[in-house]
Amino acid sequence: MFDPQAFRDALGSFVTGVTIVTARDEAGRPYGLTANSFNSVSLDPPMVLWSLSLRSGSLPVFRDADNWAVHVLAADQQAMSDRFARPGDGKFAGVENVDGPEGAPLLAGYAARFGCRARFEYEGGDHAIFLGEVVDFDRREADPLIYHGGRYGRVMRAPTGEDLEREGLAERAGTGLSLTASGADLLAALEAVAKR
Repeated sequence: MFDPQAFRDALGSFVTGVTIVTARDEAGRPYGLTANSFNSVSLDPPMVLWSLSLRSGSLPVFRDADNWAVHVLAADQQAMSDRFARPGDGKFAGVENVDGPEGAPLLAGYAARFGCRARFEYEGGDHAIFLGEVVDFDRREADPLIYHGGRYGRVMRAPTGEDLEREGLAERAGTGLSLTASGADLLAALEAVAKR
């Protein structure tokens, strides 16, 4: 028998970024929601996709929207992700209400933003899949917010020698590096944890 919770847990093994997708309804009111179902589709023409549950109260807004925008959240935007993940109104309370060049609400602080012209919608099981042509994009030098196994996370890059020096964990010794006392203590603690 197919276990839906086990399937969901297995899907959670895949690390994703976190996005907020925004659009305006027919009356010009801003709508937005948190989604991790974002993916690139094509470079020529530039296209991206994302999906939304067919049970979502926001589905009619995105189905009718001519334009929408995907904001790839920065590592310090977990609170924004939580805010837009909740159902209901008021998500834009206190948020500057301006549009990006494509005409969808613009949220500040993102790592990247893709303004899209809505092109296609497909139904796939219990979700609608939205495909858009990117008409404008922007990127900032910011680490992305990530999601894995039902929890938020951050990208951890392999440290360079300069990183270790800056943190006081290593120092130059001739042509190489040697650990400082703090570096040696940290290494011993990590080795102890690894042996458990």
